[in-house]
Amino acid sequence: MKKLIFALLFTVGASSAFAEVSITDAWARATVPGQPVGAIYMKISSSTATRMVSAETDAAKQVQVHDMHMHDGVMRMREHGQLDVTPGQTVELAPGGKHLMLMGLTKPLVAGESVTVKMTFEDAKNKKSTSIVTVPIRALRK
Repeated sequence: MKKLIFALLFTVGASSAFAEVSITDAWARATVPGQPVGAIYMKISSSTATRMVSAETDAAKQVQVHDMHMHDGVMRMREHGQLDVTPGQTVELAPGGKHLMLMGLTKPLVAGESVTVKMTFEDAKNKKSTSIVTVPIRALRK
């Protein structure tokens, strides 16, 4: 009985040490030929404090976290750097807000196709994990 209780306590303690990152509702908007940039949107949550420290895809030369905000009546976009994910909360990457900016597209993003993004996360103990996400591409709005 003592071994069973110890095993259960050890399992609970061990499982809480690792971030369980959940990525849902990922999508990208189609681009027009010659457009050098694109964007990816999604929802990210984690069981423990973590941050996205990098992202990469074959669809672009570079992936950056960008944030859009209104300043003096003008919509501005800036690089946001790393993306913190607070336990129990969902970070929403959405049009008009934070998003993954695909810089230097290697080809247009075509509706009905998808891109794969590899995201690297790091927890408070500097333990890294990766998530590979298939991102469907949606048509441009008319």
